[in-house]
Amino acid sequence: MTTVKHETKQRDSGSKIGEIAEQFEHVFLAGLGALSNAQQVGVKTFDTLVKEGENFRDKTSKKTESLIDDVQDAIRDMTSDAQSKATGLIDQVRDTSKLDTLHDVFDSRVADAMKRLNVPTKKDIDGLNRKLNKILKELDGKAPTTRKKTRSAAKPKAAAKPAAKVTVEVKQEKVSKE
Repeated sequence: MTTVKHETKQRDSGSKIGEIAEQFEHVFLAGLGALSNAQQVGVKTFDTLVKEGENFRDKTSKKTESLIDDVQDAIRDMTSDAQSKATGLIDQVRDTSKLDTLHDVFDSRVADAMKRLNVPTKKDIDGLNRKLNKILKELDGKAPTTRKKTRSAAKPKAAAKPAAKVTVEVKQEKVSKE
């Protein structure tokens, strides 16, 4: 009976060793299966990540292009506004109606100041010129014989010619009152 017990123990220990070896083999094979599965899933995951990366790049490129377009449009608008404002300012500076008004105001103030200082106007000077011309004509008509006799006796000088019409011209700007 001892032999039967020993055999049973050997069987029991052999089967236990076999079971353990079989379990180790199952664990090893499960590990290999997990590795194989991880490789397959990893490749699929890698491919999925590549596709997601491409999609993300496309979306960000489109957004970046859209932002660049928006910035360029804003710059164009600002440039257009600045040009129109500058053109408006230049037109205001070049506007002759305002400049003419300024000239008229200046002329009237100068004329008022000259009037207060008793400076003769162009009209006054023109009147004096007419009177002087009349007087000179009368003088030329009354004494031409006496002058000719004195001139014939002496050599005529360029500065000693008979008095011509004297006109005094005063340049005066247009004067208007508001």
